[in-house]
Amino acid sequence: MHHFYINTSKKRRFYGILERPPLPSSIEEVTYKIFMIGRSGVGKTAVVARLAGILESNTYTETNGIKKTNVFWPVKIWDKVVLFKLQFWDTSEASIKKYNHILPVSIKEKPANIVIGTKFKPWSSSTIEDARIKEFEDKWKVKVIRIDINKLPIRSEVFDCSYQLNTICNILWNRDKEFISKQMGQN
Repeated sequence: MHHFYINTSKKRRFYGILERPPLPSSIEEVTYKIFMIGRSGVGKTAVVARLAGILESNTYTETNGIKKTNVFWPVKIWDKVVLFKLQFWDTSEASIKKYNHILPVSIKEKPANIVIGTKFKPWSSSTIEDARIKEFEDKWKVKVIRIDINKLPIRSEVFDCSYQLNTICNILWNRDKEFISKQMGQN
């Protein structure tokens, strides 16, 4: 994990689009494109920032165009470590309507989609009951992952998002494993 954190500040190391963690070549790297979907103001950019370990300001600014953020996350699968490179593609409804090339580029290669939603206004502190979330998961056959975008200073940054990142990586890995199994069965 020391490749992913700055020792002096205990904050996650941010890697640019062309950078990656300095890991041995024996560690397998898998890349996933994840398209963020949701209405304006629900917190798509804040969720990506939270998962990337970036402390964003609390002021709302609509994303103009596409904002691509790479998140590297190591996961132990069976007996080996796999490095997940999650490429989050974040855009706004207004950008999709204004620039006709954004939606086709965003959904090219059939990315995983993360839908960010809220039942209430973004500034509301109300929550959705667990029974409603379970009902939604059962109806749409999707996993709902709760993410708190507020950073608590008493907790280490890794504890704030490790469950969510592990869950996302696990879902993507199992989806591909299932797809490959189906392909092998058809041949």
